Amino acid sequence: MQNPHGNLGKESPHVLIVGGGLAGLAASAMLSNYGCKVTVLETRPKTGGRADSYLDPVSDELVDHCQHISMGCCTNLSHFCRWMGLEQFFQDEENLYFMTPDGKVSHLKGDNLPAPLHLARSFLKASYLTYSEKIRLGLAFLLLRLKEGDESVSFGDWLLAHFQTPILIERFWKPVLVSALNTPIEKASFKYCRKVVVDSFFADRKAYRLKLPSLPLAELFGPRLFQRLKGFGVTIRLGSTIRSVLFDNEKVTGVLLQNGEILEADHVVLAVPFQRLKSLLGEKIDETILGLQSSPITSVHMWLDQRITELPHVVMLDTLSHWLFYRGKNSLGEHFYQVVISASADALGMGYEAIQAKVLAELHDFFGAMNSTKVLRAKVVTEKRATFASSANVDYVRPDQATRWPNLFLAGDFTKTGWPATMEGAVRSGYLAAEKLLKSMGVKATCLQPDLNGVITVD
Repeated sequence: MQNPHGNLGKESPHVLIVGGGLAGLAASAMLSNYGCKVTVLETRPKTGGRADSYLDPVSDELVDHCQHISMGCCTNLSHFCRWMGLEQFFQDEENLYFMTPDGKVSHLKGDNLPAPLHLARSFLKASYLTYSEKIRLGLAFLLLRLKEGDESVSFGDWLLAHFQTPILIERFWKPVLVSALNTPIEKASFKYCRKVVVDSFFADRKAYRLKLPSLPLAELFGPRLFQRLKGFGVTIRLGSTIRSVLFDNEKVTGVLLQNGEILEADHVVLAVPFQRLKSLLGEKIDETILGLQSSPITSVHMWLDQRITELPHVVMLDTLSHWLFYRGKNSLGEHFYQVVISASADALGMGYEAIQAKVLAELHDFFGAMNSTKVLRAKVVTEKRATFASSANVDYVRPDQATRWPNLFLAGDFTKTGWPATMEGAVRSGYLAAEKLLKSMGVKATCLQPDLNGVITVD
């Protein structure tokens, strides 16, 4: 991607970006592209933020904390990965597999008809819904296509008021939307549920497709991305913890590091989790941000002595488990699976041992091969602050990327991006922060990439 506006001049403004997750890295790439001198400060010894992995002590290999996915409708994440040379490390899955406890599998796969008719044949063949339920589902799709998003309504209430049965909610709406928003369907924002449905099923024939990373996240968004950004002229300082943001009257002057070092800057972008803003800004924080709530994600990691299904992933219906992903065979010959439970706050009340036992029992119900399979080891991993909760009225507490200080900006999926908490939302926030920072300097820049329909949307 070339800078169409040329360099900002010999005295390029210095931008400090606090946070080396996807939001901060996306902002750094875009600002560097427009001629800014960019320094990224990251507390940890690696970049990537919540898109992270841990070192499995048994196999000595990287294992993702939780399965992260992109979709065909994630245009900004796709643009960023293509720009950074990472697009080749995402596998395109044109099939979605829904399975009921009796072992029946339904394929959701698009054909050559225009969207949304491209999925009609798959829905009509789906064995987990009755003909009557499919009619009700089709009616809901039509209503969602015609109705604009309403921030004040929960999607659970909307479903009950629009002909959706408990079975439809459990077997379609929850598996699709709870995983997308990481928020219980009863509380989830109608606006963002509608956003997911319209963008995934109506925008384009390939919009619904999953894009699964083929490398561990810590490698994908760590060394590979680190080196690419260095080539762009971005300075990345790892192990740099920020104590506070420094102000002089109505402007930010820089940041104070934990070791006492002061770094001055013309602009500062805070690309940190929203929970950290209070400690960095103190009494200057916009109090409305404190209304954001976290939502956890829990994964059960299992190493088995054989494959239990040839399917690469499965949406498990009528269960505590939401998605099963096959992550491949490691160097020890173990077959690694992850079961993901989104919006897992209620499940966590069971305790880790009970969650693991429940998930393994469900796998026995779904996959006959489990009866002859040995569970070599298993582990429950929870990200307690995985995302913000995309509840009804959440937009009233999501901040803009621009703040009341002219040279202080925010980036992070929790800011107003028009999307729920996703990797796409994180990259969008970084692009928007860069766009608004450049605008504050009088530079006209369109950093945000258009949706599949060619429209650039934020609200």
